[in-house]
Amino acid sequence: MTTPSMLHRQPRSAAQVDLKARAQIGLAAAAVSIVAVLLGQALAIALWPDIALFKPLDSYARSAAFVLIPAIAATGIFAWLAGRREKPVRDFVILGAVVLLASFIPDYALPDPNRTLLASTAAAFLHLVAGIVTTGMLVSGYQRLAQQR
Repeated sequence: MTTPSMLHRQPRSAAQVDLKARAQIGLAAAAVSIVAVLLGQALAIALWPDIALFKPLDSYARSAAFVLIPAIAATGIFAWLAGRREKPVRDFVILGAVVLLASFIPDYALPDPNRTLLASTAAAFLHLVAGIVTTGMLVSGYQRLAQQR
């Protein structure tokens, strides 16, 4: 049954659908990455309680924010690369690897009295978890989106 509001509704353009789909992929990647990092953080703290004294590991909310913000940025960067590069997946993975390696530096260099090799390594491992999950979900999601076109 067609209602009057359906008759006046403008169809969505391909760009609107594409933007919505990309945003959904990015939000899903962020959500799964946050869950994976928080579970990893909880497990690491359960195994080695003293690492919770290290500032990057002392707050689950901070950990979630430090996953959410880069995941949103990665979504935008991948969308930008997909529209402008011949091999966006390759370029995104290379860029992601460089950013991931750079993200380890503060974990080992942060001037925190509770910084230990174990705590720094646990924090770096959580970066790795977030990077792998976010990158994997974005790449697979965008590839599925490209196949649907």
